[in-house]
Amino acid sequence: MNWKLPFWAVVVTVAVAACEKKQPQLPPTQVSVAPVTTGNVSVYRTWVGLLNGFQNAEIRAQVTGYLLAQDYQEGAFVKKDTILFQIDPRSFEAALAQAQADYAQAVAKAQLAQITLDRQTQLYKTKVISQQEYDTSAQDAQAAIAVAAAAQASVQSAQVNLNYCTIRAPFDGIVGTAQAQIGDLVGPGGSETVLTQMSQVDPIKAVFSIPESEYLQAAPLLQEHQNQPLNERPSKLTMALANGLDHTEKGKFYYVNRQINVSTGTITIEALFPNPKSILRPGLFAKITAPVKDLENAILVPLIAVVELQGSHLVSILNDDNTISSVQVKLGPVDGDNQVILSGLKEGQKVIVEGVEKVRPGMKVTASPYVPTTLKAISPSSDPHQDTQDAMAEASPTATPDASTPAPTAATTSPTTAPTPTPAASPKSSNP
Repeated sequence: MNWKLPFWAVVVTVAVAACEKKQPQLPPTQVSVAPVTTGNVSVYRTWVGLLNGFQNAEIRAQVTGYLLAQDYQEGAFVKKDTILFQIDPRSFEAALAQAQADYAQAVAKAQLAQITLDRQTQLYKTKVISQQEYDTSAQDAQAAIAVAAAAQASVQSAQVNLNYCTIRAPFDGIVGTAQAQIGDLVGPGGSETVLTQMSQVDPIKAVFSIPESEYLQAAPLLQEHQNQPLNERPSKLTMALANGLDHTEKGKFYYVNRQINVSTGTITIEALFPNPKSILRPGLFAKITAPVKDLENAILVPLIAVVELQGSHLVSILNDDNTISSVQVKLGPVDGDNQVILSGLKEGQKVIVEGVEKVRPGMKVTASPYVPTTLKAISPSSDPHQDTQDAMAEASPTATPDASTPAPTAATTSPTTAPTPTPAASPKSSNP
C-alpha cells in the first residue's frame, strides 16, 4: 500500500527537525567586576553626647553690699577681667582708710620702740641700766613690730574686700542672664548668692558615655592619645548636631573618667571641639563619632558587591576562566563606599559588583571594569547647554530662537489665573 503524507505534515516535520538540529546560542551574561584591594581603615562608633563649656563658673559676690551697676550685656561674649557687676564700695573704702591709719600709727609706735631699744642697748653695754630694763625695752620693740605687721595685714584685707566690690570675668566666655537686680543686697549672707553664670565655649566640651565592652576595645587607642600633649593629639572626631548637619570642626580626645559607672556599666569620655563662632552652647545634644580601632591592610570590596542570604553574607568572584564562584565572607566595618572583609577573600581577586543578581556559580560571563555611578553621571563630551536647548526645542516646537523675542513677564505665570498654554508659548515661562 502506498501511503502519502499531506504537504503540511511534511513541512512541520522538516521544521521540527531543523529546530532540533540547530538551537540558538545565548550570549554570556554581562557583569562588572572590581578588584579586591587593601587599605588602612579606622573603626568608628557613634554615641549621643551632651555639650558643656570647657570651663563653667557661677559668679558670686565675695562681700556683702548693695548691687550698684551691671556692666555687661546678657548673653554677650566677654574677655577675661571684664567688669560684670559693681557693689557699692563706700563702706569698704572707709574700712580701708581706717586700716591704713591704724597701720601708720602702729608703724610709728614700732619705730619709737626701736629707737628706745637702741638707746637702752648702749646704756646696757656701759652698765648704766640693769638687765631687766634692757629686756623690757627689747620686748616692747618686738611687740610694737608685731602690732605693725597685724595692722598691715588689716590693710591688705580691706584692700581685697574693696577689690571684691568690682566683680570681673574669670576667663573668656559667654555670660548668662543676671539673677540679681540693681539695688539688691548681695553677698555670702545676702538673699542673692549667684549673680550670673559664665561658660567658656571655645573649645566646647562634648561629654558622652560608652559601654565597658566598647571601652575595652578602644582602650589602647585612648591610652595612646592620653600620653600625648593636648595640642599634639589628632583631631579625628566628628559631631552631628540636632539639625542633621555636621559641625564644621573636628574634635580631639580630651579625657576618660577614672572608673566605670557600676549602675550603668558605662564610662564617661570627654572630647574638645573648636567653636570659633561660639555657635555651640552648653546643653545641646549631639552625636559624636570617634575612631576606636585602626585596621592596617584591611581587605576592601565595594559595598554593593556583598549579598545577604539567610543570615550569611556572600560575594561572587570571577575565576580565571570567566566563570563565577560564590564565597561566604565575614564582614567588618563599613568604610565609605567600601566594605571591610575580615575573612573569605584575598587581595587581587575580582568580585562581581553589577549583575550579581543575574549570575549563578559555574556560569560563564563577560566581565568589564566596574565604574562607580558618580563617575558614570559625568560625561566630558556632553554639553549641558546643548541639552537644555534640545529640551526646550522639544517642549516648544514652534518657538523660534530669535534673540529679539522678549521673555514673558511674571504675569504669564500668575498663580491666581491659570491660562491654557498655547503651542506658541515660550518655554521660559515654565521656569520663573
